[in-house]
Amino acid sequence: MKNRILSLLLLLCLLASLCLPVLATEVQSFGNGFTWSLDGSTLTVSGSGNMPDFTEGGAPWAAHKNQISRVVFTGGITYVGAYSFKDYDGITSVDFGSAMYEIGAEAFRGCDGLTALHMPASFKVFGKNCLRGCTNLTAIHCAGRFPSFRSNCLWDTYAKIYFPVERPWGIEYIKQLEEAFNGRIEFLASDGTDPYDPSLETTAPTEETTMPTVETTAPTEETTEPTEETTVPTEETAAPTAPPTAPPPQTAPPTAPQETVPPPAEPGGINWAGWILGLLALVLLMSLVTWIFLANQKQGKYSAKKKKR
Repeated sequence: MKNRILSLLLLLCLLASLCLPVLATEVQSFGNGFTWSLDGSTLTVSGSGNMPDFTEGGAPWAAHKNQISRVVFTGGITYVGAYSFKDYDGITSVDFGSAMYEIGAEAFRGCDGLTALHMPASFKVFGKNCLRGCTNLTAIHCAGRFPSFRSNCLWDTYAKIYFPVERPWGIEYIKQLEEAFNGRIEFLASDGTDPYDPSLETTAPTEETTMPTVETTAPTEETTEPTEETTVPTEETAAPTAPPTAPPPQTAPPTAPQETVPPPAEPGGINWAGWILGLLALVLLMSLVTWIFLANQKQGKYSAKKKKR
């Protein structure tokens, strides 16, 4: 009898070990065809196109704020929704994928755990206040052409921004931005060289200021903010020089075609793996209980005969 009880306990432990990992990585739906899952401390956000914007503290994973240390974007996400991770101090790493175009307003504001970011070649826009107050962020590596810096996107951030040597940014843009940021931000080539030195300004390579228009310009809507692209709030400290003017317009940020976005799933999603494992576990448990019951009945029957003799 003791062996049967021990077997039952072992089976229950096995069921718990199978079900808990499934529950920990359960996929949740939000927005139009977007999902998120949390595996340990890694949050994975999947989907195609632009994520929806949120209110402060209104992201669907907000209840796990203190648990998240790494964020991964997959499936062709092009835009991080506003307020997605504001004040998530535990985040130390972000994988933006290969299609990211823009970081929305306030998206990573106050994330003190960030020290370095790597932006893909598709990236074009630092949204308003998106990295403001990331006091430990010291390096931003950009793989593409010159992006747009919307107002206060790097306020209280003292980072070095690296651009690829093989795709240099225009010196005129770098000059305007470094002056507008009042020396708080420095632009360097990926090999560590400084393309803008006021004392050597006249010797700068001419090819760096003749980049194709389509590669270096900001999206169309950004041309309506000529006075706010890189300026800081007036009440804090105004930049000593006027902010750089926005380059000629370019097409709007890419969005996924309507027909390619999968239909929204039911809230919470359906965890088929969990249901199948749970059903299998239930069948095993019922079989074991039935076996123990029949064994006890059989033992009682034989004991009665032996007593009668």
